[in-house]
Amino acid sequence: MGIWEILGIEPTDNPAQIKKAYAKKLKVHNPEVDPEGFQRLREAYDLALKFTRNDKRNPEKRPLDGEENHETQEETIHLQPPRRLYEQWHSEPAEEEQPSYDPPQRLTLFDRFLEEPTQEEIPIPKRYDFTENVDHSERSMNSDDMVERFFRRTQELYDNYHERIQLENWRELLNDEAMWNVGCHQVIDTRFLHFLEEHYHLPHEVWMLLDSHFQWREKSEKLASQLSGRFVAYLNGQLNQIFTLRYHSFENRDDLDIEAFLEWRSDALFALMENDWETAQSYLAKAHALYALDPDLIRLQGEYFLRTGNKNRAFHTFDQLIRLDPDNIDAYLYRARLFLEKGDATDAIKDCEEILTRMPELWDARSLLGKGYLQLGEWEKAQKVFQEILSHNPSDIDAKICLTQIHSPFNRMTEPPASKQAKAVRRKNLQTLGLPGRLARFKQFFALYTRRNIWTIIFLLLLHYAMFAVVSMKLDMTSEQMFDSLVNKYKPVQIKTVEEMKQTPLGYQVEFTLTKASYINMLRVYDKEKYPEPKAEFIPAAKAKERDLLNSDTGYVNVGYLGQQLIIVITDYDHAKEIHDKQSITMRGTLKAIPDGEMLPVIVNALEKRKHPYQSILVTDTYINAKPDLEEKGWTGSWLLGILAMIAMLYYIRIIREFPKTRKALTFH
Repeated sequence: MGIWEILGIEPTDNPAQIKKAYAKKLKVHNPEVDPEGFQRLREAYDLALKFTRNDKRNPEKRPLDGEENHETQEETIHLQPPRRLYEQWHSEPAEEEQPSYDPPQRLTLFDRFLEEPTQEEIPIPKRYDFTENVDHSERSMNSDDMVERFFRRTQELYDNYHERIQLENWRELLNDEAMWNVGCHQVIDTRFLHFLEEHYHLPHEVWMLLDSHFQWREKSEKLASQLSGRFVAYLNGQLNQIFTLRYHSFENRDDLDIEAFLEWRSDALFALMENDWETAQSYLAKAHALYALDPDLIRLQGEYFLRTGNKNRAFHTFDQLIRLDPDNIDAYLYRARLFLEKGDATDAIKDCEEILTRMPELWDARSLLGKGYLQLGEWEKAQKVFQEILSHNPSDIDAKICLTQIHSPFNRMTEPPASKQAKAVRRKNLQTLGLPGRLARFKQFFALYTRRNIWTIIFLLLLHYAMFAVVSMKLDMTSEQMFDSLVNKYKPVQIKTVEEMKQTPLGYQVEFTLTKASYINMLRVYDKEKYPEPKAEFIPAAKAKERDLLNSDTGYVNVGYLGQQLIIVITDYDHAKEIHDKQSITMRGTLKAIPDGEMLPVIVNALEKRKHPYQSILVTDTYINAKPDLEEKGWTGSWLLGILAMIAMLYYIRIIREFPKTRKALTFH
């Protein structure tokens, strides 16, 4: 494929047409997406431009008027340069049929007599040789040199104020050869913002053009870590049109120190952004002394007076700005707000109408217009304005508040809703005002409550998870086991045989029927004076009574048959009394492992004294506890659980108190 086919144009010696074709093809061959295609395109572009330069340097190689057809054919061959190596690598080898040309002819003596008065021979036209007359300095320029040349051009452009503010000059700079080189572009992208951090006095349209090339808005988070916070705020303000400063009002002021004025004006803007009133006043005064008629400087002065509470000076400043710049929308907005605060609703409405004739979709001006109607008591006009605002933005809080102000006088004009008909009329009035029904209000309440308390709710969930984790760690259970255990408390496992009991996990609640049961006169007691930490002892009832250990924590040891085998069950007094009286009982309890220690030997000794046939049928690894342990009530992790529970309680109080606050806030939504 030849260079002209790659560029997509006919052979030409017009550099502008070549550059235009190159820019068009760049959209197809993006260097980051298609580097090989971009490299081919770039080589074709360079080759075509060098051809045009060489062609201009060697005018004798062009066909002369009146030359024969063979010379025209030779010139056609001259316009088709030989293929580059990359074209040979990227194409299949094929034998192409070469066109035949007549050999170049010298003119006859008679022709020379007619055409030329001299005896010199006309030279044979030569094919274009791309090795001749090439600017080797350009070919040898590396990427570092190209970048330095780009920034020299940038500095020269910035130093000339009148050239700097022209958008076309920056567009031409961005068409520099370095911008089309992948390696150079990356270096320029990194260095350019650091250059602008010190040279930022540029019109808004220039910032937008630069952003379209470097995509700064998409990299705002990354830029925040590389540049000063002040410059990042300024950059965002320019790109998002939060504030823009103009630069074309000084074009004819050769006597003005423009750079000093721009520096003080921007320093005043930075100080206002940082709420540094003293510094802002100093820079505003310096800039005002240099040039007092700059509209943007007057706007900054008005904002300074407004934010420092001097509303009278602010009003006169914005009034002056409107006289100086009648198309300044911001000045009309500021003056309309100040008119409303002074109670001059009629003048505020005039300013708003002036704005809306130029910018009908400026909703801030429409809101001020509605508030002006409210001040004048023109309820229907105000209602119409705020309903238009809500149709554009249903969540506009300010418009909803103003509609509630309209609703109040309507209520005074209607009778109290004592009947269904009156309630229906009131409901219709509410719908007219744009207020939602009960279901919609509930949805709004739920959404607003969740939005206001989302972090409290999340923290409560984390607290509950921590409490759950503490309990599971103490009980040595996984989260799944804890969940099953919670479910098991409300739905215990039904067991009828020892085999079913052994298949049930330890710690589970079980429901069972005990037959041939008996109380064996043994107690589980806790001696709090002897053991500070809860520790169970198994002793005969007489000894427990003698040591005065009988209390509500005492457990009564019983044995009974579950199916065909004997099991140990610890109960409270009432269940032990029922076992003693009926020798049969249906109850619930927690399945536990018999701990190492005195429990099993003491119980076995008691059974031997009662001559109970237990040896071959007593289950000695598990028992059922139907009386909660004191260890479970006083385990060492309880203090942490208590702290977490207290914190959770405080947050529960907070979210409960949010209900009336949210309900009140809902009236403004």
